[in-house]
Amino acid sequence: MTRFVAAVLLVVAACGDSGPSPSTPQLLELERFSPRQHTSYDVFLAARGDVVIMARRISRDGGATWTQHAPQLGELGRVAITGSTVATFATQLGLARWDLISDAIQAVTGEPAYTTDRTWRVDPTSGQLIAFDAVENAVSVERGGSWTSSTLPQPAPTELRPYIKDLESNGTTLLTISGWGIHRSTDNGTSWQLVTASLPSAGRDLLVLGDRRFLLVGGTIAYLFDPSGNAAGTIPGLAVVELEASVCDDGAIVSRGKVTRDLGATWQALISTGDLQLVAERGGCGGGHYWVLARSIASGYRLVKFDAAGTRGVAAGNWEATGDAPFGSGGPPVVRTSDGTFLVAGLAWNVGQEAWTLRDTPSRVFASGDTLFGVAKPSFYTSLDGGQTWTDAKGSGLAADEPEAFARGLDGALYVGRFTGEKVGGTDMWHSTVWKSSDAGTTWTVAYDAMATRPEGGEIAGEVHRFVGITATGAWIATDAVSRDAGATWTSTGVKGDRSLAYLTAKGSLISTLPGSPDVWRVYDEGGLGDLTATYTIQVDGAVTAASQLRSVAFDELGYAYVARGAPYVQLWRSTTPVD
Repeated sequence: MTRFVAAVLLVVAACGDSGPSPSTPQLLELERFSPRQHTSYDVFLAARGDVVIMARRISRDGGATWTQHAPQLGELGRVAITGSTVATFATQLGLARWDLISDAIQAVTGEPAYTTDRTWRVDPTSGQLIAFDAVENAVSVERGGSWTSSTLPQPAPTELRPYIKDLESNGTTLLTISGWGIHRSTDNGTSWQLVTASLPSAGRDLLVLGDRRFLLVGGTIAYLFDPSGNAAGTIPGLAVVELEASVCDDGAIVSRGKVTRDLGATWQALISTGDLQLVAERGGCGGGHYWVLARSIASGYRLVKFDAAGTRGVAAGNWEATGDAPFGSGGPPVVRTSDGTFLVAGLAWNVGQEAWTLRDTPSRVFASGDTLFGVAKPSFYTSLDGGQTWTDAKGSGLAADEPEAFARGLDGALYVGRFTGEKVGGTDMWHSTVWKSSDAGTTWTVAYDAMATRPEGGEIAGEVHRFVGITATGAWIATDAVSRDAGATWTSTGVKGDRSLAYLTAKGSLISTLPGSPDVWRVYDEGGLGDLTATYTIQVDGAVTAASQLRSVAFDELGYAYVARGAPYVQLWRSTTPVD
């Protein structure tokens, strides 16, 4: 894997032969560690070979790199690729052809005035353009630089407007769907014949299958037509949303986030996250890949490329990436699973992988090995496979709508902590609760509940500790105390720090932050009961960063620290040395 080094760590601090004092701040450098991944989205339109065309961008290398469309094209809504030529409709140009070899863009001349972004098609064999009027009775076909018009046969002298909904060509036959029924032309649009009158429960979206048959979808019943346009039966089970289905190079049909190879008899999901809702807004295929625009409640839109159904979806869209992404002042939460996979903003990455893959998570997520706990209001979720699938945890008895700590105990039970502080009538009040679940999050009971108060000008009454996590030995770690009997009794550590800025490493060290001067990390052995082992000033790209700005940190078994940053690019940063 190529590592992107932000700076070279050089520690120059000494205290005799014994090294620097643990209380003397040392520089802890953070460096770029993962590929960066853009978080915005685009809409897939078409692909052929390595050419992938989105509404705003094009890739000529299968999605590895992208360039924006020329200004005269703007944002596209429909394209058709024939050989090395792209046909499209642009606001400034109308119908146009784009030569992908020379990059020349040429406006088409003579198209009828009723041509719009959605009322044109391309003959897949000749590349000639076809346009239809969505209201009046008119179809026009491009022939040798000029256009020839024709009309559908009227069912009655008083019926003047067919309202054509769609038109497709398989290279030898044109087929239309309108208010007058299904019509075909076998002479390149010169004349039209009625195939069948209006069909019950039919949609109005025509597809051309790999064997050149036509398929009418979008209703509760799909209708099949042979390559000559003759009616060939129905497919009652092929119910797809209108304008959401497309036919792939291999003959499969993609509709949003699922694919069928047997005309809807069976479907295979491209995206599966269990009970966690992930909506496939748009789906398409081309160039041997499936493309899905997925929408996550927690992370927004993700454009994902699948090599095959059932494989990991690779996040696409490092739009016009040049140079290094800045560290920034904030970033999304990061968790690390037991196999070293990092989960950030609905994406997953592990060392050695060239790209981020789709792995959706709730808006707030915590990890303890491969066990994950997440919150997506008003629901709680658990995952036992590193976030690949999620189960609605029900959360009966769990009153923490904003949990801040999670751990899995030695007995396999799940623990969730919540700490609150408020002033009521001049009295400061602090409340800490830890809930326990022995059934993977379905039901919860209170394992620890404590409160402390301080009247104005008075002393603190009561003992309360903010839960951070559980060590490999089963000890409960709080920001200022350790319990070896599951919160029944506590031993004070004397650690002073912001109770909302404490972390527990894999080795059981407590990292505490006290905002102010200096704004540093202090590392304590044995969850705070041991010695202060190090003090770190955080540095990135040669500039000091306040430790209190690192709101979410993950640690590996060796003690390296990881944070996520990026706007609009998501990227991992790692400490150049272990922190404990």
